[in-house]
Amino acid sequence: MTEHRRIAARFPDGLDCLLDDLVLRVGDVRHAVVLFGDGATVSSSRGLNRRDAEQLAAMASGFHGLVVGAAGRRRGRAACQTMVETGIGNLFVAAAGEGSCLAVLSAATADPALIASETARLVERVEEHLRTHPCLPETPAAPA
Repeated sequence: MTEHRRIAARFPDGLDCLLDDLVLRVGDVRHAVVLFGDGATVSSSRGLNRRDAEQLAAMASGFHGLVVGAAGRRRGRAACQTMVETGIGNLFVAAAGEGSCLAVLSAATADPALIASETARLVERVEEHLRTHPCLPETPAAPA
């Protein structure tokens, strides 16, 4: 098992297959990562090493936090999905339930509407997966 897949192993049936499916089906999607709100990587698509997955997760967590904070101050609805145009492509970040987010990195030439739609569709699948397969602790808690 590669190092970046060990995190996903905490989830029965791992999330990586859902992320890999998106990358394979939608040609302009380069990578996808599921992360906790604090930026910790839960799972990543094939082709991302641990360092790159963590960097993408940290960037996504930061953007998501900024947008949610700004939406809260305006007393509007919290943002469901955010798109940021970066030098390496377009980053789509969406809340995915259970305190997690989905980050999708696409090529700069990708159709934003298509990627946003595919991201929203994948969020539904990730939310369902997280509801039915809650995160298992990596190690048992030490006795007090």
